[in-house]
Amino acid sequence: MDIFLQILFSGLAVGSMYAVGAIALSLLWGTMGMLNLAHSSFIALGGYVAYLCMSVLGASWFFVLPLAFLFGLVFGYIYYHLVIRHIYAKENFSVNIIIASVAIAALAENTFLNLAGGEALRQPFQFTSGLKIIGVVLPYQTIFTVFTAILLMIILALIMSKSKLGQVIRAVSQNPDASRLMGINVQKSFAQAMMLYGSIAAITGVLVTGSSQVFPSVGSDATVKALIILIVAGLGNLRAGILMAFALGFLEMGVNYLFGSRYGFPSMLGFVIIVLLFKPNGFWGKEIVNRV
Repeated sequence: MDIFLQILFSGLAVGSMYAVGAIALSLLWGTMGMLNLAHSSFIALGGYVAYLCMSVLGASWFFVLPLAFLFGLVFGYIYYHLVIRHIYAKENFSVNIIIASVAIAALAENTFLNLAGGEALRQPFQFTSGLKIIGVVLPYQTIFTVFTAILLMIILALIMSKSKLGQVIRAVSQNPDASRLMGINVQKSFAQAMMLYGSIAAITGVLVTGSSQVFPSVGSDATVKALIILIVAGLGNLRAGILMAFALGFLEMGVNYLFGSRYGFPSMLGFVIIVLLFKPNGFWGKEIVNRV
């Protein structure tokens, strides 16, 4: 029973972090058809913002998430106008942006390395102690992570379904040309989607590094896992991405507890290979047919 509860609590925490990262990436794919491999840069940014806020400036933990939100917003805006906007106007955007985002990720990692050094820093945004349930301690850090992740998912769902911004983003994602003819500023809507993505990804960085340490390449592992989740679920499907994030989170934690932590990630990769052999477009992905 104790092992089951530990797997349950750990799976909820890990799955919620995976889910937030997956829906952020899925937002960009659904809007612009973009796989952002610079996602790791936003995660590292969130971690370093938390460290700067609490360890360097001595501010309260209360300011960490708002600051990460603002930094992610600005970074997303700059990223779009300096890189994405120019590449989107040219052919083969989906391929070229992958190459460009890898370059941005390397540039950001080296920037963090030069500014903060390569030493792993202790993330100060942590909650000690926990809540004891049937002999098992549920850390307050896990409770906060799950609560924040669920809150972010609810807010994003409300923005996309109820707000004018969400309606514009969905319209542009379905048909950019028709949206342009209806008077919608497509470039502006792309920039807004990128800013929304950046803020969510930076907050994810705070949550991810809260249970580990901060270093320049801290977001690489989370980025790979978020991409795995999107591929298995089906690119562009937000609800499927959330479901698969929790499923793979429970799978990884279960394997970690039963067989050892070194088998957790390989088990995810093995699962992905098996799925893609039988479902090349993922469980809920749709096959695209190009007619000439």
